[in-house]
Amino acid sequence: MCILQQKFLVFVSLVLLTLVAVLGFTFSFKGSFFDGRPFWGLDMSERSNNENNNVDSSQPPNLPDFVKPNRKCKVPFGSDRAHLPPCTHSLLRSYYSKMASYPECGAWVETAGYGYSQRYILDFCEFKPYNLPECSLRNGLHHILFAGDSVGWRTYLSMVNTSIWAGSNCHLVKSEGTKSRTPSTEYFSVGHRSLNNSFVVVDRSCLWCRANVYDCEMRTESGYHTVRLEFAPAYKFRDPSLTISPGNPKWSSAETFQEFLFSTYLPMVGMPDAIVLPFPLNHEEAMHRTTQIHWLPTASKFPSKLLPKDRVHLNDGDHSKVYRIASQLTKVLEPYLQNSSYNMYGFVSLFNMSATKEDWNEDSIHFNYLWYAHVIRTLLSILCAG
Repeated sequence: MCILQQKFLVFVSLVLLTLVAVLGFTFSFKGSFFDGRPFWGLDMSERSNNENNNVDSSQPPNLPDFVKPNRKCKVPFGSDRAHLPPCTHSLLRSYYSKMASYPECGAWVETAGYGYSQRYILDFCEFKPYNLPECSLRNGLHHILFAGDSVGWRTYLSMVNTSIWAGSNCHLVKSEGTKSRTPSTEYFSVGHRSLNNSFVVVDRSCLWCRANVYDCEMRTESGYHTVRLEFAPAYKFRDPSLTISPGNPKWSSAETFQEFLFSTYLPMVGMPDAIVLPFPLNHEEAMHRTTQIHWLPTASKFPSKLLPKDRVHLNDGDHSKVYRIASQLTKVLEPYLQNSSYNMYGFVSLFNMSATKEDWNEDSIHFNYLWYAHVIRTLLSILCAG
């Protein structure tokens, strides 16, 4: 255990050195909060572990022979794609092992007309259609958590909309309220007055970073299946917006909101089955192995979309820096993405995927709803194909 902790501390140190100036936020922990018994119960945990072991021990589809380091990007089209395997987590894990990067070679197709049928494709595998209700039931997904800033918020809303488009009935369970910079202590205290009185509150620098929970009822062949979709706002590195001071007689201290989220809040409301995060977030020490972690990289930035008053804050080379840092962080995560025992999964390069979608970009950082819909579509296709 000590060796694993030392390795994790090395990992955290590398991540923090790369992250501090650029990607906004992370998690900080003094120790694990789990006692070894997951939220869904011992029997469910054992079954999930067996299922994971069965999946991970199977042979993944082989990468096409043309997938080689330093190769020239050439995306096959039409009938030339008939031989390509489906894009699955196991295939992408093989890709990371061989290429040491997220998949970067892709293209947008079916863009004619109004572009309603357009989709993003990769050179070495095919994103297959999926049935969201059956997929979520088959994968044991009852609770999915999205964490992030305003970009994470838009990605989360796209997941809610995608669920509705798939035929689900979704209703709002609870919300932190309309846009505001002040965190809601009532929301995160979950009815505990002593916890509500223990919070130290600092305004966020993000109006749209507001926690939400939707329950989506889905129709499957075997009956109805409900998936809880939750968003937790974590808008910056070592988010100070909601913390607990040391020495509290009842509640564990938390130096950051992220620490409170994973050490106190989630154990109270239930640990999610899957977490979708912009990387890097070094919460790994506190994650139970049955929880899936999906790392989503950063999309392209378009300085031309900035208002003139905001361009003075733009550093030369910001666009290329996003790509370089994403590449560096992928390298840091490499052993975790390649080792199936961590239950961590990578994604495609959103930097490359968004490179030709400047018309979808709104303000250099945020995109319109079409972009986030395609991000969710791609994520679910990979998840459901496994």
